[in-house]
Amino acid sequence: MKIIYGVAGHGNGHITRSTYVINFLEKNGCKVKILTYGQGIKYLNIVKKDADYHDISGFDIIYKDGVVRNYRTFYEFLKRLPLNTTKQFIYFFKMLYQYKPDLVLSDFEPFSQIFAKTVGVPLINIDNNITVNILKEIPDETSFTEKYFTQLVINLFERKANYHFILSFADKFIDLPKESKYKVIIVPPIIRREVIEIAKEKEDGDFILIYQTSKSLIEKINELTKSFPEVKFVSYGLDLEERKNLKKENFSRENFLKDLSKCKGVITNGGFTLISESIYLKKPIFSVPIKGQYEQRVNSFLVEKMGYGKSSLDFSTNDFKIFLRNIEDYKKNLKNYIQDENKIFESKLLKIISKIEPGSLNRFYETIFITVIPVIQLNLLKFFFAKIFPIYKKQIKRLRNII
Repeated sequence: MKIIYGVAGHGNGHITRSTYVINFLEKNGCKVKILTYGQGIKYLNIVKKDADYHDISGFDIIYKDGVVRNYRTFYEFLKRLPLNTTKQFIYFFKMLYQYKPDLVLSDFEPFSQIFAKTVGVPLINIDNNITVNILKEIPDETSFTEKYFTQLVINLFERKANYHFILSFADKFIDLPKESKYKVIIVPPIIRREVIEIAKEKEDGDFILIYQTSKSLIEKINELTKSFPEVKFVSYGLDLEERKNLKKENFSRENFLKDLSKCKGVITNGGFTLISESIYLKKPIFSVPIKGQYEQRVNSFLVEKMGYGKSSLDFSTNDFKIFLRNIEDYKKNLKNYIQDENKIFESKLLKIISKIEPGSLNRFYETIFITVIPVIQLNLLKFFFAKIFPIYKKQIKRLRNII
């Protein structure tokens, strides 16, 4: 079976779990072509050098001083939109006529979803992002743009799929949509093979593991660690000031996973991947989400609601005291979390794939594209340069002045 797998390229979370799924599919006889960009390509060049991938360009999140800049993100998206759209449009036909996929999978990557919906190929979405829009309870936004910009992006990037796998460690807080035409399946988060293996050697150590990458947080983390001289810390990702209770480590995937499996707790942001892996390893979490990124606020909120750790909007010493005081309670709650590697997800995915007939690409769509698209393309280009482009340039200038 030939599969196209679209993967969001901002951050490492999407490509990390997708690589696991891709390897699983290939072991089961599938041929997979990956569509990704940015961090996705960097990760594949290190971890999966034999991957068959194509750089499609795509949406990225802009940060400044450790805060998501929503207007700047939107501005950069608009600025690159014409070129990205043209490149994707050309590759659209290449996939249609040369590769002819039987199935499309997507991890929060819109181009692959649009392709599937347009040509009538079965679509399976696999992600956690949609959770933001279907929770029974939600955290308060710290700003209007934080929440609604995130929801807007999710609504733009998510097409209704034949099957939608929602990855969640807090399924009891998900309010499932009543739409019956599309199958929604909640499964535990996808865990990397390395984490599954290291879990066999996990133990409760005497130190708190810190993983943060934003340089703007150095001063706050230094202050936090100084306020608790009796607590041992091991830090990855930042150039912190070493002292008796703080050890700084250069990043190494192998060493980081070893420390993750042997720590007594984790200080991190609200990223879904590390939170999920910490929960899998039964490690209490002190989560400080990146400001302006509402999805991280939601993940952090769910950690606290499930009793797996403490959420904090800042590196508050009072919040960290609460975390340390309740750390044994968090461990008890984590013991009740059951996940048998990725077996539930794997079995459900294989069952779905077994129902799909290879060669199911709708020939009606092919015929339509061969005859009609060249005419439509020429007229769209004419309309764009005559009507849209002047307005587009004006809006870009206006946004630049705002930023």
